[in-house]
Amino acid sequence: MLRIMEWKRTATQYVALLQVAERFEPGSIREIERHGPETILGGLLRGTDRIDWYALAYNRREVDFEEAREMARNTLERYRDEHSRL
Repeated sequence: MLRIMEWKRTATQYVALLQVAERFEPGSIREIERHGPETILGGLLRGTDRIDWYALAYNRREVDFEEAREMARNTLERYRDEHSRL
């Protein structure tokens, strides 16, 4: 089950790391979805053909940190709902 492991801040984004990068094939992490100020980064899990989420990124010009935290919680809930049906 995905959870926020750590928050990072860049000059333009708040980034919620969901999994360690080592779980993914090298060079496979990229943008897989975008919804307004939110970008979902994902990649190919090592040894599989499955793409999974790596991080959630939020544009700092559009949301403050508390908004990003709330959006991330809601997005992870959606992820859990969608993947529990699989």
